[in-house]
Amino acid sequence: MKIINCPLAQANGHILLHHQFGPDGRKVLKKGKTLTAADVSLLASLGKTDVYVAVLDTDDIPEDEAANRVANRLAGPGITAAPAAGGRANLLAESGGLFAVDPGRLLDLNCCPGVTLGTLPANTVVQPKQQVATLKIIPYSIPRPVLAQAESLAAHVVQLKPFVVKQAVLITTGSTAARDSVTGSFTPPLRDRLAAYGAHLAEGPYVAEDVAAITEALAAAINSNADMILIAGETSVMDENDITPQAIKAIGGEVVQHGVPVEPGNLLLLAYHGAVPIVGAPGCARSKNYNVVDMVLPRLAAGERLTRRDLMALGHGGLLK
Repeated sequence: MKIINCPLAQANGHILLHHQFGPDGRKVLKKGKTLTAADVSLLASLGKTDVYVAVLDTDDIPEDEAANRVANRLAGPGITAAPAAGGRANLLAESGGLFAVDPGRLLDLNCCPGVTLGTLPANTVVQPKQQVATLKIIPYSIPRPVLAQAESLAAHVVQLKPFVVKQAVLITTGSTAARDSVTGSFTPPLRDRLAAYGAHLAEGPYVAEDVAAITEALAAAINSNADMILIAGETSVMDENDITPQAIKAIGGEVVQHGVPVEPGNLLLLAYHGAVPIVGAPGCARSKNYNVVDMVLPRLAAGERLTRRDLMALGHGGLLK
């Protein structure tokens, strides 16, 4: 593409580089418009003798065509691309789910000359029809080889993961005197969070902070075919050999990690029994304010099997207050 100051007689069919205004200051022609004979006549009536235009080479792909082609490669299950206008194509969620981004591929795509893609942060919970990304072709065209490179990089940059957890069970623990306080403070906020992911939270038993009692409650939750188990107590899990981790191991579960680099929420525990995640919720799970459970529960609800390294990666951005 070349930018030239073109005599009006030669401007027909080329792309207008800048907005054009009439004597009253109102815009009469928008930048990016392919000039027609009528447009040229209009400019002549305004006293113009020349105009800056973009002249496409034979190998150039116009901005809207380029945007549509890249956006269609970005789209996939659960994500649709709106038709491009002005070199911009927005990506929209078809349904609720967890928005995922491959940061390496996103960076590679944005390094293609003239191609930009801005997205929501990875692991954002999105609603149907919500915009999740916007693609913009910066110049009025990009060369065919650049477009081919962008198309090849666009696949799998973004993804919408559906929520697969339908049934979760909350086990609460503590002293008899604290029962109402513990169940009343943990259950509503956790129920509301899970409902946002399409999951129902069943209120399980309130048991003493005792290995045998928690083991029995965990076994019952597993036998109920729960997709996820949460444990919250009068006192958070304080050590990897605390009562709750012992109970998890007693039923054949695997403790992935106790303690994460997030504040509030350092004392979160994650374990698995087979494919079923078990979350030891820290005290901040009582709060409706954004905290560590909002970083972890959506990913579990979308079927991700989180590793210790995944949890340690939460430290980048883990200072939440």
